Amino acid sequence: MSSIKLTVNHLYRQSGDQRTASLATARIFVGETLVATEEITGMTESPVSKYLHHSLPEGQPVRVEWDSEGVTAMEVSEVHVCPCCQQCSNDGLI
Repeated sequence: MSSIKLTVNHLYRQSGDQRTASLATARIFVGETLVATEEITGMTESPVSKYLHHSLPEGQPVRVEWDSEGVTAMEVSEVHVCPCCQQCSNDGLI
């Protein structure tokens, strides 16, 4: 199973001098195939990551597109072993 690391670099809504929580919808693609849609809510000014799994062949381009009510930046990258799978493997669960 292949894995993708989705990183939200920042997510917030600017209201005057104040930053508040926002909402974004991320669409993650492998090649031209949509593999996941994620609803993200809250506020962050530092990177937060999540790992997603898919069954398509490794080595294809990955990308993220998003719609947001505020200021948002995201990125995706292919990973060969995500931390959750590595932990399961070390514990003998996979």
